[in-house]
Amino acid sequence: MMLVLLGIHAVLLPAGFFGVLMTMKTEQQEAFIDHARIYARIVADIFESQQSPETEQEIIRFLDSVVLGGRSIYAAVHFDDGLLIKSSLMELQETELFAEDFEFGDHGDNVYYLSVPLTINNSEAVLQLGVDETTTLQQISDIRRTLFNIILIYFFTTMLLAALFSAALARPLKRLRRDSRAVADGDYFRNLTVISKISEIHDLGSDLETMRSSIVGVNAQLKQEIADREAAEEEQRQLQAKLRHAQRIESIGTLAGGVAHEFNNVLLPLLLYTELALEDLPADSPAREHLERVVRLANRGKGLSQKILTFGHALGETHRLPVAIAPVVEEALSMTRALIPATVEMRVHIDPLAGDVLCDPAEIQQLLVNLCSNAFLALQPGGGHIAITVERRIVTSSFAAKHARLEPGPYACLTVTDTGIGMDERTVERIFEPFFTTREVGMGTGLGLSVIHGIVTKLNGEIVVSSAPERGTTITVYFPLAEFQASSVEEGRKQ
Repeated sequence: MMLVLLGIHAVLLPAGFFGVLMTMKTEQQEAFIDHARIYARIVADIFESQQSPETEQEIIRFLDSVVLGGRSIYAAVHFDDGLLIKSSLMELQETELFAEDFEFGDHGDNVYYLSVPLTINNSEAVLQLGVDETTTLQQISDIRRTLFNIILIYFFTTMLLAALFSAALARPLKRLRRDSRAVADGDYFRNLTVISKISEIHDLGSDLETMRSSIVGVNAQLKQEIADREAAEEEQRQLQAKLRHAQRIESIGTLAGGVAHEFNNVLLPLLLYTELALEDLPADSPAREHLERVVRLANRGKGLSQKILTFGHALGETHRLPVAIAPVVEEALSMTRALIPATVEMRVHIDPLAGDVLCDPAEIQQLLVNLCSNAFLALQPGGGHIAITVERRIVTSSFAAKHARLEPGPYACLTVTDTGIGMDERTVERIFEPFFTTREVGMGTGLGLSVIHGIVTKLNGEIVVSSAPERGTTITVYFPLAEFQASSVEEGRKQ
């Protein structure tokens, strides 16, 4: 609005200024010419009405009186015979300046010269007068200055009023726009009513507020329903992915258990017949060394099948009792320390009040040894550290919803963290599969974490893995507390 008004003023004000100035200038000039001619006519009439001066001195005195009157600065009488009589109040050179003007400002001498015919003593003559234009020029200059000041005052006054009006108009509109954007961004309870002295803006705000009240409620409800549905679908997708992963691990475990049984069926007679052959061979037989090597390899294969059976849940139930997990982990750390070089720093924090777990202590020791061994092998050649933590944690409903085997409540947590090379997401998804390993051939069977998974699953626990390339790995094992498991079993029996 200010720009439009400024453009209008830029066009109209100069045109108005010069138009009014030219009009007033023309009026002033025409008034001056009229007055000059009337004055000259009056002087001529007075000169003729008097008794015609007979001498040159009388004519000079009359011309002097005309100059002294203040209206003329030039007065002379020019006779037909060439005689020129001028006022004694003029310089000699001024007589050469006479050049009759037909318009105001002719010749640029600030004097308006005009002539009036006379008859003096029966002789024809011309009365020549010069009227000063300076006063009129000063009046025109004053008019120009006054007019410019008036237009300047008018311009700033109108711009100030326009600015005030624009502010009064724009302020409620800006607030209305800000509130409308806030509503569009989700602030559905923002009031759109505006207080303005301009009735149209006030009515506009009231209408928008009415629309907001009738529409926003429904829109907010729909958005909430959509958000809830998307959250439920996302949670369902995550649970389905976890279920498929669990089913795959379970199917692999079942397959591994069957393979292990068949493997045992092959190993057992091989081991028995080899031992019988050793009994029949003399002590100095050269074949005894080969057969003893067969026995060692068969026992090694037997141990491998035992691990596979542990992963596949095919082992018989071990004898489990409520055991305080803190001392069991401390005992296992004494063995683990011997397996890891002294250059690797082990940071241990064990809460003695972590709680009791229904388990076989040997299972916990095997689990910790495997976790620490994997953590050590993941360290960079330059070294690093391994952190072992045992503490009690409360599993919330939201966390339990992301892990199928967990329920809200207290758990004893064993956490092993390394500063090694870490793993990407695809590797993390497969680490519990048997025979899956990222190590070179001959560096491992890939059954360590599979065995851990089997142990934790039998204990109704859960394993949570957090890892990223070059950021290390954290594996947390959640063991249900013995009293928590007992109360759950009791509640199941009552139901």
